[in-house]
Amino acid sequence: LGEPVIRTATLQAMRILGGQFVFGRNMTEALKRAAPERDKGLTHSFDMLGEAAMTRDDADRYLKDYMDAIESVGNDTYPNSRAPAPSISIKLSALHPRYEVSQEERVLEELYATVIDLLTFAREKKVSITIDAEEMDRLEISLKLFEKAFTSPVAKGWGGFGLVIQAYSKRALPVLCWLTKLAKQQGDEIPIRLVKGAYWDTEIKICQQLGLEGYPVFTRKEATDTSYLACLRYLLSDYTEGALYPQLASHNAHTVSSVLTMARNKGRRIEFQRLHGMGEDIYGALAQMEGNNRTNVRIYAPTGTHKDL
Repeated sequence: LGEPVIRTATLQAMRILGGQFVFGRNMTEALKRAAPERDKGLTHSFDMLGEAAMTRDDADRYLKDYMDAIESVGNDTYPNSRAPAPSISIKLSALHPRYEVSQEERVLEELYATVIDLLTFAREKKVSITIDAEEMDRLEISLKLFEKAFTSPVAKGWGGFGLVIQAYSKRALPVLCWLTKLAKQQGDEIPIRLVKGAYWDTEIKICQQLGLEGYPVFTRKEATDTSYLACLRYLLSDYTEGALYPQLASHNAHTVSSVLTMARNKGRRIEFQRLHGMGEDIYGALAQMEGNNRTNVRIYAPTGTHKDL
C-alpha cells in the first residue's frame, strides 16, 4: 500500500535535486534560464549529460547532442556586449566507445575526425569548445589527441579550443608546462580550466585493484590544494601570458582570494568558473566587483535529463 507514496516521494526528490544541479532539460530551456544570470554579467559553459559511450550508437547520439548544443548557442541572439558568449564542454569518452589506451591508433584516427567535425562547426558558429577531463589512465592519449586537433588548420588562429587540467594529478604542473610550449610554438592561446579533480575515488580504486605501489593523484586534500596553488601561480606568471588563458574553477573562498591576490596588478585577462548550484554568493560578489573588467565569471551548467546518463 505504501509503494505508490514512496515512488512519488522519490520522483519528487529527484526533481528537486535535478533543478538544483541540472541547468535545463534541453538547450532551449537552458538558454532561457541563463538569461537572468547573463543580465548580471555572468556566462555559461554548457555540458550535455552523459559520458562513456558503450556503443557506436551511444557515441553518435552524444555527437548529435553536442552539434545541437553548438547550433543553439551559436544562434542565440542574446547580446554578447552584456556578457561573454557561452561555451560548450565535451567529453571525449562520450564520442567513442573504445576511448582507451589499448585502442590509441584507432582513437587518434576515428575520434580525431569526430573532434575536427565538432571544432569546424563550433568555429563557424563562434562557440568556444573545452575538452573535459578524464581519468588519469587516459591523460596521455587525451593530450595526444588535443595536440593533433590543436595544430590542425581547423584550430589554428582561433583561440577557442581549450582543455581542463585537474590539480589533484601529480602531472598537472608538467602538463601545463607542455601546453605552454605547444601554445607558443603555434602562436595561439589555449584556454585552461583549472579544477581540483572529479574522479578521486575511481583513481584510488583502480590502483588498488591493480595492486600498484602508488597513485597518479594526490591522496590528501591539503596536497591537492597546494598543487592547485602551484598551478595557479604558474598560470598567472609572466611566462604563460599570451599562451595560456587562466579559467580558474573552485568554490573555495581561500582559493578564490588567492587568485585575486596573485592576479592583482598583473593586468591579466582571467576567468572564474563554478558549478551550477554551488558558490552562488561568492561568485555573485565577484561579478559585481569594481575594477574587474578583465575578469569573467562562467557557470558550468550540466544540461539534459536522466535519460542522458
